[in-house]
Amino acid sequence: MPVRVRVKLESMVNSKSLVTPALLNTGFTTDELDILIPREIAEKLGLWPPPPNAVLEVLDTAGGEVLSYYIPRSVKLTVLEEDRVSKTIICNTIVSPYEKEVLLSDAVIEELEIEILFPKRGLWRFKGEKHTRESIRL
Repeated sequence: MPVRVRVKLESMVNSKSLVTPALLNTGFTTDELDILIPREIAEKLGLWPPPPNAVLEVLDTAGGEVLSYYIPRSVKLTVLEEDRVSKTIICNTIVSPYEKEVLLSDAVIEELEIEILFPKRGLWRFKGEKHTRESIRL
């Protein structure tokens, strides 16, 4: 089972927010705090149709090159656990017409101080914690 966490996403464009599962994807490598969201979630956050500051970019993915909109500093992201809330970070958003779930990049995972312990079993923790957390189930 991959590692998924529950996140709150809040649009910087209009303050709309939602809570959704997000997949920790260490293969999604970025230099900045980038997340990828499905177009349906972008619509709910008021980020679709793309705002004026969005840039159409060609992304290199495992399935080949894909055109996607990149919206800088557009979402506040917080991990929500029953007993703990992570710090809130501001992320760039990539809107995907193909992906069906929210993906967190390696840079976002590291900034949130999440340690993936056993990816197949879906076990993780926040840096410095002694107890192990389980991936949320879809």
